Amino acid sequence: MAHWIKEHFSFQDLQRIMFRLIDRVPVFHGMSGEELLQLLEAAEKCTFGGGETILREGSTGAWLYVIIDGTVAVQKSAGGLAAELAELHAGDSFGEMSLVDHELRSASVVAQTPCVLLRLSEKACDKHPMGSAKIYRNIAGILSRRLREMDDAYVRGRK
Repeated sequence: MAHWIKEHFSFQDLQRIMFRLIDRVPVFHGMSGEELLQLLEAAEKCTFGGGETILREGSTGAWLYVIIDGTVAVQKSAGGLAAELAELHAGDSFGEMSLVDHELRSASVVAQTPCVLLRLSEKACDKHPMGSAKIYRNIAGILSRRLREMDDAYVRGRK
């Protein structure tokens, strides 16, 4: 059975990653250093080994994950087989849909390499209204972009 290690970020971790996150992580765009620091203080650091399942399709959970280091595969079950939808890397996020709509996870996420993730609960995201509004605005943009990419892929596949 896969397991993960949960711990809080040290102050040194927070300082080291804070500035990288604002510029490189779309879900944090537009946030001030203070807003991001407040958010990170409530975040958890999760580590997974390569091959471990991070999220399982159909499970519950209202957490957003940001990849600090490593690579993950997003997989969807189809006819008993797992089809890879995307490969995500440092700076990418996943779990946004369940954070927003509280529905079951729509896909599984599996660590392809050892990963360090930042895990944010819905409670942590909502704790500071100004930062929360920016996060949800950014999530809307991320989900919109993914939907447009799927629409484009569908149109290309029909030609």
